[in-house]
Amino acid sequence: MDITGIAKSHHVGIPKPSSKKEWKLSDSLREQIAGYAREDAAQGVYMGNKFLALRKSEVAKAAPDRAGIPSRLVRGGEGRYGI
Repeated sequence: MDITGIAKSHHVGIPKPSSKKEWKLSDSLREQIAGYAREDAAQGVYMGNKFLALRKSEVAKAAPDRAGIPSRLVRGGEGRYGI
C-alpha cells in the first residue's frame, strides 16, 4: 500500500462534524450578553455571574458530553486517534 492509501485509510473511522448542530449567536443572545456587560461594567466587574452562567448553558448546548470526554480517555476508551 502506498502512502496515499495509508492516509486515506487512517481517516475512515473519524466522524465528520454534523452541520445540524451548528451554533450561531442569535440577536437575542447578543442583546442579553450586551446587557450583562453593561451591568457588570457599571459594577466594575469583568464577566459577572450572570454572564458566566449564560456562557456555561450555551457551552452545554453546543457540546453536551464535554465533561465525559476526559473520563473516557482516562479509563482507556476511545483515545486521541480513535483507536
